[in-house]
Amino acid sequence: MYDHILVPLKGDATDGPIVAHAGAVARMSGGRLILLRVIHAHTRDEFTFLEEEAHAYLDRQAAALRAEGVPVDAKVVQDEPAPAIVAAARDGHAELIVMATHGHREVRHVLVGSVTEDVLRSSPAPVLLVRP
Repeated sequence: MYDHILVPLKGDATDGPIVAHAGAVARMSGGRLILLRVIHAHTRDEFTFLEEEAHAYLDRQAAALRAEGVPVDAKVVQDEPAPAIVAAARDGHAELIVMATHGHREVRHVLVGSVTEDVLRSSPAPVLLVRP
């Protein structure tokens, strides 16, 4: 059903429920997860630091998922979050995107944040929103 599942992560403690849901969907569908970390840096030094940190974080997440039998790929890109997530979904032929919704922004973003809202509008695949 879902051969490729894109999972954009922020790199913080709120990622746990998203990874757990995505892992469960992958196990049920026999799919592969594509963990994505989007970084936005203003200098080369900042990019190098953030990129190394992002790879280390995704490696830890991927190792835990692989230990549960879930096939995983990991990708780090530098860009604005929403366009990078949509592009990764298209490039990776994702049939599903699993991402967070926080519901703690201003009134118009009660259910989803601006990045999530932008992904929902532009996504080539269904989006499963998980509240951390």
